[in-house]
Amino acid sequence: MIRLKRRKILQLGGTLLAGSFSSPIFAAISQKYGGLPIGIHGASFREFDFPETLSIIVEELGLNEIELTSSQIRLHGDPEDELATLSEVRRLHAQLKTAGVKASAYGFVPMSIEPEKNKRLFQMAQELELKNLTVIPEYDALDHLEELAELYDIRLAIHNNAPGRLYDSMEQVYEAIEGRGNYVGACVDIGNVLRSYEDPAAAIRYLGQKVFGIHLKDVSSRSNDSEVIGLGEGVLDTEEFFVALRETQMPEDIACSLEYLAQPSDPVPSLLLSLALAEDLLN
Repeated sequence: MIRLKRRKILQLGGTLLAGSFSSPIFAAISQKYGGLPIGIHGASFREFDFPETLSIIVEELGLNEIELTSSQIRLHGDPEDELATLSEVRRLHAQLKTAGVKASAYGFVPMSIEPEKNKRLFQMAQELELKNLTVIPEYDALDHLEELAELYDIRLAIHNNAPGRLYDSMEQVYEAIEGRGNYVGACVDIGNVLRSYEDPAAAIRYLGQKVFGIHLKDVSSRSNDSEVIGLGEGVLDTEEFFVALRETQMPEDIACSLEYLAQPSDPVPSLLLSLALAEDLLN
């Protein structure tokens, strides 16, 4: 793995950053991107350990949000998978607090009707103070999962997939959300919208306040195996999409997660270029 120079975690008045999303630090970063709270998708740092990931996010990218994935901590899976213990979850939460980074979401997670397994996921998510779970739920599990979401005050963001899989069109996501309450919405994966030959800007405008998450990315082509690359480098109409982001009213605590997978050992240069483009287009 290519190692990048790291500096000591930023300090503020001799105290490590440990703000909440409502703090001036978080508000200032959000304002930099036109009020949109942009964070990082954890898959972008799947080859880095967690302390280094946090250091890069704060020091080199100037951000303070991450959508956690199984690369950072395993909260859900088959019985044979080694899931994180409560003490491990609390230790990771403490690391986030110390670095001044908020966990905006966790996922994506395929989910069916497994009451105890699903309850445990929500309990661990609550320990991490998550607002969103990015999920791919089976249709018959939605009532059960919506009940858990209301009980734990954690929203379900249904993730659209590439062609050939469950929720492989935005229409399927719309149908799953229709008629449900405030705890069921969407995580719009821009790459998969493009792979399905649909319009990401139209999806954002249509869903509005039901957009709980965005996997912000570009892809090299519309094929299922296309690479996830930097914004403005692929098939996404970035100008039109960011016009939609500026003009559409979405939740203030949306989990907007910038994702880059093409060079997992050295993601920072492309992420910086993507952030510069986002700042320019959102302001």
